[in-house]
Amino acid sequence: MLVLSCASTSNRITFDPDLPPEKTTVVTFTAPIQVTQYNGIGVLETWYPNSKYSKKTIALPAGSSNITFNLRGAISVGNITYYVKADNIELRFDFAAEKEYTLGLYKEGKGAETFFLGRINWGVAIWDNSIRHDYKLDRAIRYWELGQT
Repeated sequence: MLVLSCASTSNRITFDPDLPPEKTTVVTFTAPIQVTQYNGIGVLETWYPNSKYSKKTIALPAGSSNITFNLRGAISVGNITYYVKADNIELRFDFAAEKEYTLGLYKEGKGAETFFLGRINWGVAIWDNSIRHDYKLDRAIRYWELGQT
């Protein structure tokens, strides 16, 4: 029998309240991301009870994690806005204990291609919160490219 217990204080959720802090990691999922499964366990209704895409900070067990999520967002290049929609994106990452991470949408353009043609690559990335990253791709510790405008 599988029992899922979560504790919540404000916008921070603890996946397993019985797990000591030295065996957990903290991951902030930015607003364009809505996690639907964590290690094969459905978490959508627990983590997003109002079905809204909102920033969530979750204390998870450290180690290998399989995360499935939906993505909704907008990427602007000059006067053009591209809307991003992707469902059932799966990623696997090994989160270290006692560290904090952010998983979010990134966009990256390349010089004149971006300025004149509006071409940018976009996807999701993981940043180590102990390093100032400003959501820049070159500061991500891992990223997954999902498309190009």
